[in-house]
Amino acid sequence: MASLFRSIAILFTILCLSEQSSHARGADSFAEYVPITYKLNQKRTECIYEVFEKNDFITFSVFIVEAMNNGAPIGDIAFEGPLSGNPDIITKIEEITSGQYDNNYDGESSQNPSLGRQLKKGTTSHWPIIKDSDKKVRYDKRMGIINRSLKVDWTHAGESEDAVAARSQIEAEKREAYRNKGRGPPKIDEESVAQNDRFKAKIMSKIEPYEETSPVKAAGWYRLCVSSHYHALMVEMEIRGGNRMGGIDRRTGHVHTYESKEMLDAEKRWNEGIVEAKSKATALTEEEKRALENQVKEQDLHASKSQITHLNSMVTEIKKSHQEFHRRIRSHKASAARNYESMIWSSKLETALYIIITAVQVYTVRKWLSGNALLGK
Repeated sequence: MASLFRSIAILFTILCLSEQSSHARGADSFAEYVPITYKLNQKRTECIYEVFEKNDFITFSVFIVEAMNNGAPIGDIAFEGPLSGNPDIITKIEEITSGQYDNNYDGESSQNPSLGRQLKKGTTSHWPIIKDSDKKVRYDKRMGIINRSLKVDWTHAGESEDAVAARSQIEAEKREAYRNKGRGPPKIDEESVAQNDRFKAKIMSKIEPYEETSPVKAAGWYRLCVSSHYHALMVEMEIRGGNRMGGIDRRTGHVHTYESKEMLDAEKRWNEGIVEAKSKATALTEEEKRALENQVKEQDLHASKSQITHLNSMVTEIKKSHQEFHRRIRSHKASAARNYESMIWSSKLETALYIIITAVQVYTVRKWLSGNALLGK
């Protein structure tokens, strides 16, 4: 019993040291991280920028929280870079333009340009020239340009019967269109174009962010852009770097999220607390060492350490599940609002058609009765 109390005392000391270490690193902790939500007005584009070093990993993450005015949660997503901050860009541009490109053609000072001017110039002047420079180039000869754009649709995401049936129908239409490809003359009407765009869209099956991860072969500034269509959107988007977030998560294949980074930091603080406790134990006097000899051994704390690590991972999973549950609630609420709005418009249309048909019938019967001479006798 006495050894148990001594083990608990040492464990408590390590936890206190770990807690002090966490306070000292409060600036690097993501415990209070809340995703930033951006509002995109109708037919507008919002971009975020982040700088990365070479040989890093970059993860782009986008989630459409809600479409305003009961619209569809569909958005165009673009991953692009490097836009600026890389001297190889100017060299590549001069190579493409055969030396005809003037880097100071717009009158800007090339000595100490501001970050805003660098990004603006990179977006408007450099990027249109180099964005396709890696196409049809052997992989080991590529500069490392990331130029990817796609449309992502969360309209039918989720596990409800309607969502599953809608996704199955879209997949069946895609297979049918693939089988019919090349048969007969090509159709260029608006309906065919809209159907083609629908088939090219990425249909999300789960209510979760859409993520893509790429290695950074070229250092510089990268950006993530989301564009809305006919409705305003509420969008969560972020760019995560492997060096800053602790590398790639083996479970997801993407850079660690802020929640998993918090778990890694907690485990690191725990290990540092054990090391610090050991270093303090070596500084004891001979009498204190003899008093503590054979009382508490290192293996006595292995079970406690494994339990705390397991508890830490469980807390992280609970936070992740809570966030996913919150997303599902907002998504289901938006879906219910869209269905309700659709039902209201259908009811109004049916009522209007009924009134029009009834009026036409009354007018026709009355005209027929007033013009029939036989009924008047």
